[in-house]
Amino acid sequence: MDTKTQNLKELYEKDFYLWVQENLRLLKNKEYDLVDWENLLEEIEDMGQRYLDSVVSFMAVILEHLYKWENFRDREYVGHSWIKSINNARNELDTIFERHPSIRKKVSRGVAHRLAYCCKKACKMV
Repeated sequence: MDTKTQNLKELYEKDFYLWVQENLRLLKNKEYDLVDWENLLEEIEDMGQRYLDSVVSFMAVILEHLYKWENFRDREYVGHSWIKSINNARNELDTIFERHPSIRKKVSRGVAHRLAYCCKKACKMV
C-alpha cells in the first residue's frame, strides 16, 4: 500500500473532516489511485442507512404518541405535546421522502419488522 494511501487511512481515524476534504480533492483531481476507497465506500453506504434509520425513528415516534393519545388521555389538556410531536415527525418524513423518493420504496419493503418492534415496545407501556 502506498504511503499516501496509508496516511489517508490513518487520517480517517484521526480527523474525519480533513479526511473528507482530502478525498474530495483527490476525486476532483482524478487521482483515483490515492483515494481511500475502503472507507469512502463504507461512508457512502452509511449515509444511505442514516436516512432509513431516521425514517424508522420518526415512524416509531408517530406510533408511540398515537398509542399514548388513544390510551392515556384522561384529561382534556393531556396529550397536546404528543400531537405536536406526531405532526413534527410527519413533516420530517415528508421532507425526507420529498428529497429522497427512493427511501419510500425501501421503507415499504424493509421496515415492517422494525415497526413491529416499536409496536411491541409501545404496548409494554400499558
